Amino acid sequence: MQTCPNCGATNSVGAKFCTTCGKPLKDQTTDPTDLTGAKEQPEDQPKADSQPQDDPEMKAEMERQRQVQARIRAEQMAQFKQSSRGYWNYLVDSWKKPSQIVAKQFNQWFGVISMALWALMGSIAVGRAAQAGVSTVENAGSSISSLLGGDDSTTDSVNSAVQSNAIIVYFKFFLLLMIGMLAFGLVGFLFRKWAQHESISYLEYTTDLMHRCNLNIILVFCFMIFSLMGGLVQSLSMIVIMLGASIFVIGFMQSIIVPKQRIGFDSVYLTVVAMIALELALIILISIFGQSLISQFSSMF
Repeated sequence: MQTCPNCGATNSVGAKFCTTCGKPLKDQTTDPTDLTGAKEQPEDQPKADSQPQDDPEMKAEMERQRQVQARIRAEQMAQFKQSSRGYWNYLVDSWKKPSQIVAKQFNQWFGVISMALWALMGSIAVGRAAQAGVSTVENAGSSISSLLGGDDSTTDSVNSAVQSNAIIVYFKFFLLLMIGMLAFGLVGFLFRKWAQHESISYLEYTTDLMHRCNLNIILVFCFMIFSLMGGLVQSLSMIVIMLGASIFVIGFMQSIIVPKQRIGFDSVYLTVVAMIALELALIILISIFGQSLISQFSSMF
């Protein structure tokens, strides 16, 4: 059968003109798929839209994706190594010349990283001291329980509660140190902007601030070691804390009112030595004249 392309009427196979509209018809052959639908493909023949797994193009694409992923991982590792070396150079430079201005020389996140290291080691040291207190409480609790004839379950519950509080001390003190140093950095940043009229961001300022105070990372590390050793060595912790506090105060003040660069002994270390000499002089004076002054004041009353 033939279908008229003009009106769609059905005509016989041999008709040259449409019996309905009179338009000429071209010779058309009957397609068996018109009657039976689409011819099904044989089962052993793959479908047109599917590709075999051993397709060379698919293999090449998969290999290309693997190479891209491997290159991305290599670039990330190289960037991490470069950042690690950069931070180590930042630390060494801060220990050699802490008063140098490095706001835009190093990565702006290095100051926050130093703060986090400082807070982490400080929280470990304080947490160790808290655990020493926990051990004392445990021993005292066991002694009291044995004297009162109490059972061990009560002592265990007390010990577990104290241990959980000690873990909380670690975390809370870490947050306290981080928030405190970030707050110090914010105050110094605002005063630096006001005093120096300098175009500097907050992160760049913290990098410059911690560059002047990074010696405290060594001191806090020593403080952590002393706290872990215990005994009389812990008495050295107070000296380390006082020295670290002096360095931080000096670095904080110099980060606001930036002094002129000097050749030779760095100004931060020079100020620290001057403060130590001042404290030693005060100790000597108190030891010499303190007793006589106390006796004189006591005789007045």
